[in-house]
Amino acid sequence: MSTQTVHSSSGRTTPRPQGAPRQVADSARKPAFAVTLFALTGVLIVNTVLGPLGTETIRYPVTGTLLNQAIGLEVVTVILVAPLALVAGLLALRGHRAAPFLAFGSAAYSAYMFVQYVLGPEYAQYTPTVLFHTLIFALSAALTAWAWVLAARQPVPHLTDRRRRVRGAVLLLLAAFILSRYLPVIAGGALPAEFAQARTFFWSIFLLDLGVVVPATLVAGVGLLRGARPAHTALYALMGWYALVPPSVAAMSATMVINDDPHAVTGQAVILGIVAVIGVGLATWIYLPLLHTHLSSTPHLAPDRSP
Repeated sequence: MSTQTVHSSSGRTTPRPQGAPRQVADSARKPAFAVTLFALTGVLIVNTVLGPLGTETIRYPVTGTLLNQAIGLEVVTVILVAPLALVAGLLALRGHRAAPFLAFGSAAYSAYMFVQYVLGPEYAQYTPTVLFHTLIFALSAALTAWAWVLAARQPVPHLTDRRRRVRGAVLLLLAAFILSRYLPVIAGGALPAEFAQARTFFWSIFLLDLGVVVPATLVAGVGLLRGARPAHTALYALMGWYALVPPSVAAMSATMVINDDPHAVTGQAVILGIVAVIGVGLATWIYLPLLHTHLSSTPHLAPDRSP
Protein backbone atom coordinates (compact mmCIF):
# COMPACT_ATOMS: atom_id res chain seq x y z
CA MET A 1 0.00 0.00 0.00
CA SER A 2 1.13 3.56 -0.70
CA THR A 3 1.63 6.13 2.03
CA GLN A 4 -0.61 8.49 0.07
CA THR A 5 -3.97 9.07 1.72
CA VAL A 6 -7.33 10.68 1.23
CA HIS A 7 -9.35 12.66 3.74
CA SER A 8 -12.69 11.29 4.80
CA SER A 9 -15.55 13.57 5.75
CA SER A 10 -14.87 12.89 9.42
CA GLY A 11 -11.23 13.99 9.14
CA ARG A 12 -9.78 10.46 9.21
CA THR A 13 -7.47 9.27 6.47
CA THR A 14 -7.70 6.08 4.52
CA PRO A 15 -4.94 4.50 2.45
CA ARG A 16 -4.99 4.92 -1.29
CA PRO A 17 -3.96 2.02 -3.51
CA GLN A 18 -0.51 2.44 -4.98
CA GLY A 19 -0.47 4.07 -8.41
CA ALA A 20 -3.95 5.62 -8.16
CA PRO A 21 -2.77 9.27 -8.40
CA ARG A 22 -0.84 8.41 -11.52
CA GLN A 23 -3.96 6.87 -13.04
CA VAL A 24 -5.93 10.01 -12.22
CA ALA A 25 -3.35 12.18 -13.91
CA ASP A 26 -3.28 9.95 -16.95
CA SER A 27 -7.08 10.17 -17.24
CA ALA A 28 -6.77 13.92 -17.84
CA ARG A 29 -3.78 13.65 -20.18
CA LYS A 30 -5.84 12.91 -23.27
CA PRO A 31 -4.62 14.47 -26.53
CA ALA A 32 -8.08 14.05 -28.06
CA PHE A 33 -9.62 16.06 -25.24
CA ALA A 34 -7.04 18.80 -25.68
CA VAL A 35 -7.45 18.87 -29.46
CA THR A 36 -11.22 19.17 -29.08
CA LEU A 37 -10.72 22.13 -26.75
CA PHE A 38 -8.41 23.72 -29.31
CA ALA A 39 -11.13 23.16 -31.92
CA LEU A 40 -13.65 24.92 -29.69
CA THR A 41 -11.22 27.81 -29.27
CA GLY A 42 -10.85 28.04 -33.04
CA VAL A 43 -14.55 28.03 -33.91
CA LEU A 44 -15.32 30.59 -31.22
CA ILE A 45 -12.70 32.95 -32.67
CA VAL A 46 -13.95 32.32 -36.22
CA ASN A 47 -17.51 33.07 -35.16
CA THR A 48 -16.38 36.33 -33.57
CA VAL A 49 -14.36 37.34 -36.63
CA LEU A 50 -17.37 36.68 -38.87
CA GLY A 51 -19.85 38.36 -36.54
CA PRO A 52 -20.82 41.97 -35.70
CA LEU A 53 -17.57 42.57 -33.83
CA GLY A 54 -15.56 41.60 -36.92
CA THR A 55 -16.36 41.44 -40.62
CA GLU A 56 -20.15 41.27 -40.16
CA THR A 57 -20.29 38.34 -42.55
CA ILE A 58 -22.76 36.80 -40.12
CA ARG A 59 -25.78 39.05 -39.78
CA TYR A 60 -28.38 38.46 -37.11
CA PRO A 61 -32.02 39.41 -37.81
CA VAL A 62 -32.40 41.10 -34.42
CA THR A 63 -33.07 44.54 -33.01
CA GLY A 64 -30.29 47.06 -32.49
CA THR A 65 -30.41 46.43 -28.75
CA LEU A 66 -29.79 42.71 -29.14
CA LEU A 67 -27.09 43.42 -31.71
CA ASN A 68 -25.32 45.55 -29.11
CA GLN A 69 -25.67 42.70 -26.64
CA ALA A 70 -24.21 40.28 -29.19
CA ILE A 71 -21.20 42.57 -29.61
CA GLY A 72 -20.69 42.54 -25.84
CA LEU A 73 -20.85 38.75 -25.83
CA GLU A 74 -18.23 38.52 -28.55
CA VAL A 75 -15.87 40.79 -26.61
CA VAL A 76 -16.05 38.38 -23.67
CA THR A 77 -15.59 35.44 -26.02
CA VAL A 78 -12.31 36.88 -27.32
CA ILE A 79 -11.01 38.10 -23.96
CA LEU A 80 -12.11 35.31 -21.61
CA VAL A 81 -13.89 32.29 -23.09
CA ALA A 82 -11.61 31.32 -25.98
CA PRO A 83 -8.40 31.89 -23.95
CA LEU A 84 -9.82 29.79 -21.09
CA ALA A 85 -10.58 26.92 -23.49
CA LEU A 86 -7.06 27.22 -24.89
CA VAL A 87 -5.49 27.15 -21.42
CA ALA A 88 -7.63 24.14 -20.49
CA GLY A 89 -6.39 22.32 -23.58
CA LEU A 90 -2.76 23.08 -22.78
CA LEU A 91 -3.24 21.89 -19.19
CA ALA A 92 -4.94 18.74 -20.45
CA LEU A 93 -1.83 17.91 -22.47
CA ARG A 94 0.16 18.14 -19.22
CA GLY A 95 -2.33 16.05 -17.27
CA HIS A 96 -3.09 18.88 -14.86
CA ARG A 97 -6.06 18.16 -12.61
CA ALA A 98 -7.56 21.62 -13.24
CA ALA A 99 -7.92 21.02 -16.99
CA PRO A 100 -11.37 19.40 -17.05
CA PHE A 101 -12.78 21.96 -14.60
CA LEU A 102 -11.61 24.89 -16.72
CA ALA A 103 -12.83 23.07 -19.80
CA PHE A 104 -16.26 22.57 -18.24
CA GLY A 105 -16.62 26.30 -17.61
CA SER A 106 -15.75 27.40 -21.14
CA ALA A 107 -17.67 24.58 -22.85
CA ALA A 108 -20.80 25.00 -20.70
CA TYR A 109 -20.73 28.75 -21.31
CA SER A 110 -20.44 28.19 -25.05
CA ALA A 111 -23.32 25.70 -25.09
CA TYR A 112 -25.42 28.12 -23.02
CA MET A 113 -24.80 30.99 -25.41
CA PHE A 114 -25.23 29.12 -28.68
CA VAL A 115 -28.65 27.83 -27.69
CA GLN A 116 -29.59 31.51 -27.74
CA TYR A 117 -27.71 32.14 -30.99
CA VAL A 118 -29.73 29.43 -32.73
CA LEU A 119 -33.17 30.07 -31.21
CA GLY A 120 -33.09 33.79 -30.45
CA PRO A 121 -32.97 35.36 -33.92
CA GLU A 122 -36.10 33.43 -35.04
CA TYR A 123 -34.78 32.83 -38.55
CA ALA A 124 -37.57 32.71 -41.14
CA GLN A 125 -35.67 30.16 -43.24
CA TYR A 126 -32.57 27.99 -43.19
CA THR A 127 -29.22 29.74 -43.29
CA PRO A 128 -25.68 28.32 -43.02
CA THR A 129 -25.28 30.42 -39.87
CA VAL A 130 -27.87 28.25 -38.10
CA LEU A 131 -25.99 25.08 -39.01
CA PHE A 132 -22.66 26.61 -37.98
CA HIS A 133 -24.01 27.66 -34.60
CA THR A 134 -25.74 24.32 -34.13
CA LEU A 135 -22.42 22.56 -34.70
CA ILE A 136 -20.71 24.84 -32.19
CA PHE A 137 -23.46 24.03 -29.69
CA ALA A 138 -23.05 20.29 -30.30
CA LEU A 139 -19.27 20.54 -29.88
CA SER A 140 -19.70 22.58 -26.70
CA ALA A 141 -22.30 20.22 -25.22
CA ALA A 142 -20.14 17.17 -25.96
CA LEU A 143 -17.12 18.85 -24.38
CA THR A 144 -19.17 19.79 -21.32
CA ALA A 145 -20.16 16.17 -20.77
CA TRP A 146 -16.62 14.93 -21.47
CA ALA A 147 -15.13 17.49 -19.09
CA TRP A 148 -17.54 16.44 -16.33
CA VAL A 149 -16.59 12.77 -16.73
CA LEU A 150 -12.89 13.65 -16.46
CA ALA A 151 -13.47 16.11 -13.62
CA ALA A 152 -15.22 13.45 -11.57
CA ARG A 153 -11.98 11.43 -11.60
CA GLN A 154 -9.73 14.27 -10.50
CA PRO A 155 -8.50 14.97 -6.95
CA VAL A 156 -9.89 18.17 -5.49
CA PRO A 157 -8.60 20.16 -2.50
CA HIS A 158 -9.82 18.91 0.85
CA LEU A 159 -12.29 21.36 2.41
CA THR A 160 -12.67 21.83 6.12
CA ASP A 161 -16.23 21.79 7.36
CA ARG A 162 -16.22 25.57 7.63
CA ARG A 163 -14.91 26.10 4.10
CA ARG A 164 -17.34 23.55 2.74
CA ARG A 165 -20.27 25.36 4.35
CA VAL A 166 -19.07 28.77 3.16
CA ARG A 167 -18.74 27.56 -0.43
CA GLY A 168 -22.12 25.89 -0.23
CA ALA A 169 -23.63 29.17 0.95
CA VAL A 170 -21.91 31.00 -1.94
CA LEU A 171 -23.57 28.68 -4.44
CA LEU A 172 -26.97 29.16 -2.83
CA LEU A 173 -26.51 32.95 -2.98
CA LEU A 174 -25.57 32.75 -6.66
CA ALA A 175 -28.69 30.72 -7.39
CA ALA A 176 -30.80 33.24 -5.44
CA PHE A 177 -29.26 36.13 -7.41
CA ILE A 178 -30.16 34.57 -10.76
CA LEU A 179 -33.67 33.80 -9.56
CA SER A 180 -34.11 37.36 -8.30
CA ARG A 181 -33.56 38.74 -11.80
CA TYR A 182 -36.71 36.98 -12.98
CA LEU A 183 -38.95 37.85 -10.04
CA PRO A 184 -40.33 41.03 -11.67
CA VAL A 185 -41.39 39.01 -14.70
CA ILE A 186 -42.80 36.20 -12.60
CA ALA A 187 -44.67 38.67 -10.41
CA GLY A 188 -45.93 41.02 -13.10
CA GLY A 189 -45.76 39.05 -16.33
CA ALA A 190 -44.29 41.86 -18.44
CA LEU A 191 -41.04 41.17 -20.29
CA PRO A 192 -38.14 43.65 -20.16
CA ALA A 193 -38.58 46.30 -22.85
CA GLU A 194 -35.53 45.19 -24.86
CA PHE A 195 -37.11 41.76 -25.34
CA ALA A 196 -40.53 43.01 -26.45
CA GLN A 197 -39.63 42.18 -30.05
CA ALA A 198 -37.38 39.24 -29.19
CA ARG A 199 -39.48 37.04 -26.96
CA THR A 200 -37.74 33.82 -27.98
CA PHE A 201 -34.43 35.23 -26.82
CA PHE A 202 -35.87 35.97 -23.41
CA TRP A 203 -37.62 32.64 -22.94
CA SER A 204 -34.57 30.66 -24.08
CA ILE A 205 -32.52 32.43 -21.39
CA PHE A 206 -35.36 31.93 -18.90
CA LEU A 207 -35.37 28.19 -19.66
CA LEU A 208 -31.60 27.82 -19.36
CA ASP A 209 -31.31 29.85 -16.16
CA LEU A 210 -34.30 28.56 -14.23
CA GLY A 211 -34.42 25.10 -15.80
CA VAL A 212 -30.71 24.23 -15.73
CA VAL A 213 -28.41 26.71 -13.99
CA VAL A 214 -30.42 27.44 -10.85
CA PRO A 215 -31.36 23.78 -10.14
CA ALA A 216 -27.77 22.62 -10.70
CA THR A 217 -26.42 25.36 -8.45
CA LEU A 218 -28.96 24.62 -5.73
CA VAL A 219 -28.22 20.89 -5.80
CA ALA A 220 -24.47 21.55 -5.61
CA GLY A 221 -24.91 24.10 -2.82
CA VAL A 222 -27.10 21.84 -0.71
CA GLY A 223 -24.77 18.93 -1.48
CA LEU A 224 -21.80 20.88 -0.14
CA LEU A 225 -23.69 21.79 3.03
CA ARG A 226 -24.45 18.09 3.51
CA GLY A 227 -20.89 16.99 2.66
CA ALA A 228 -21.76 15.05 -0.50
CA ARG A 229 -18.63 14.10 -2.46
CA PRO A 230 -19.99 14.87 -6.00
CA ALA A 231 -20.80 18.40 -4.84
CA HIS A 232 -17.08 19.10 -4.42
CA THR A 233 -16.57 18.37 -8.10
CA ALA A 234 -19.65 20.40 -9.04
CA LEU A 235 -18.33 23.38 -7.08
CA TYR A 236 -15.32 23.83 -9.36
CA ALA A 237 -17.23 22.99 -12.52
CA LEU A 238 -20.00 25.51 -11.82
CA MET A 239 -17.64 28.27 -10.71
CA GLY A 240 -15.89 28.04 -14.07
CA TRP A 241 -19.23 28.92 -15.65
CA TYR A 242 -20.00 31.65 -13.13
CA ALA A 243 -16.63 33.26 -13.86
CA LEU A 244 -17.74 33.83 -17.47
CA VAL A 245 -21.45 34.63 -17.50
CA PRO A 246 -21.51 37.71 -15.21
CA PRO A 247 -18.77 39.41 -17.27
CA SER A 248 -20.73 38.65 -20.44
CA VAL A 249 -23.90 40.20 -19.02
CA ALA A 250 -21.90 43.22 -17.84
CA ALA A 251 -20.28 43.55 -21.28
CA MET A 252 -23.69 43.48 -22.97
CA SER A 253 -24.96 46.25 -20.71
CA ALA A 254 -21.78 48.32 -21.12
CA THR A 255 -21.94 48.01 -24.92
CA MET A 256 -25.51 49.28 -24.86
CA VAL A 257 -24.40 52.32 -22.84
CA ILE A 258 -21.41 53.01 -25.10
CA ASN A 259 -23.55 52.80 -28.26
CA ASP A 260 -26.32 54.99 -26.78
CA ASP A 261 -28.87 52.22 -26.96
CA PRO A 262 -32.37 53.44 -26.06
CA HIS A 263 -32.71 50.64 -23.50
CA ALA A 264 -29.34 51.28 -21.87
CA VAL A 265 -29.27 52.07 -18.17
CA THR A 266 -25.95 53.37 -16.89
CA GLY A 267 -26.66 52.46 -13.28
CA GLN A 268 -27.54 48.92 -14.25
CA ALA A 269 -24.32 48.63 -16.26
CA VAL A 270 -22.33 49.75 -13.21
CA ILE A 271 -24.09 47.25 -10.94
CA LEU A 272 -23.57 44.42 -13.40
CA GLY A 273 -19.91 45.39 -13.70
CA ILE A 274 -19.55 45.12 -9.92
CA VAL A 275 -21.31 41.74 -9.98
CA ALA A 276 -18.93 40.59 -12.71
CA VAL A 277 -15.90 41.58 -10.64
CA ILE A 278 -17.33 39.78 -7.63
CA GLY A 279 -18.06 36.68 -9.75
CA VAL A 280 -14.55 36.53 -11.15
CA GLY A 281 -13.13 37.18 -7.69
CA LEU A 282 -15.17 34.35 -6.16
CA ALA A 283 -14.16 31.95 -8.92
CA THR A 284 -10.49 32.89 -8.51
CA TRP A 285 -10.68 32.47 -4.73
CA ILE A 286 -12.27 29.04 -5.07
CA TYR A 287 -10.00 27.90 -7.89
CA LEU A 288 -6.64 28.96 -6.44
CA PRO A 289 -6.14 25.81 -4.31
CA LEU A 290 -6.91 23.69 -7.38
CA LEU A 291 -4.48 25.60 -9.58
CA HIS A 292 -1.74 26.34 -7.07
CA THR A 293 -0.19 22.90 -6.76
CA HIS A 294 0.13 20.13 -9.29
CA LEU A 295 -1.31 16.70 -8.64
CA SER A 296 2.01 14.92 -8.45
CA SER A 297 3.17 17.05 -5.52
CA THR A 298 -0.08 17.01 -3.53
CA PRO A 299 -1.10 13.46 -2.77
CA HIS A 300 -2.96 14.66 0.32
CA LEU A 301 -5.45 16.47 -1.93
CA ALA A 302 -6.75 13.26 -3.49
CA PRO A 303 -10.45 12.61 -3.95
CA ASP A 304 -12.57 11.83 -0.92
CA ARG A 305 -14.09 8.44 -1.67
CA SER A 306 -15.70 7.95 1.72
CA PRO A 307 -19.47 7.43 1.86
